[in-house]
Amino acid sequence: MSEPAIFDGSLFDRIAQCLPTEQRTAYYRYVAHLRNLDPKDELLLLAMGIGFFTTVAQQVPASVAAEREKLLVEFALLCRKHEAATSGATADCRTMFAAHQKLIEQNMGQWQNREQKTVEDLGRAVSQFEKSVERQVQRLTEVITDLTASTKEHRTVALKAQQCLNWLNWRQLLWPCVACAASGALVVFLLLHIWPH
Repeated sequence: MSEPAIFDGSLFDRIAQCLPTEQRTAYYRYVAHLRNLDPKDELLLLAMGIGFFTTVAQQVPASVAAEREKLLVEFALLCRKHEAATSGATADCRTMFAAHQKLIEQNMGQWQNREQKTVEDLGRAVSQFEKSVERQVQRLTEVITDLTASTKEHRTVALKAQQCLNWLNWRQLLWPCVACAASGALVVFLLLHIWPH
């Protein structure tokens, strides 16, 4: 029996395409019966609702599958972009860390050189200070030696002067000095008054 060409392109025809071939004849009989019903009949409205949901249920898996494939393609693309970006970022981070490590190593080398130079300069300064202190101590020792020698000479001279002063006793030499002065004055008086006459 051939299939009637009713409701071509309609919702019911799309439902018929989803049914197995042996069930389509009975289905089209049912659709022909529904066509005779009043458009406001509840049975017709219920059948159209069921048909609509059947069509949607038939289209949804294909649409979901197609959308799933699109999403999987987009997800794979995003994964590749993320992997490329992550790989690039990782390479950039490694390059940056390598540059920082190299800079730190250079700075550490410079700091070690500066520290070593500072230690050497400090050692030279300490050596010069020690030499200067030794020279000053030597000079001070020489000055103390000279001062001690001159002090001894001054003591010797002072002792000699004291001995000379002790030897000159003014009490013993006073009368001879007075006598000499009186004799000299008498001689001068006599020479001045007696000699010209």
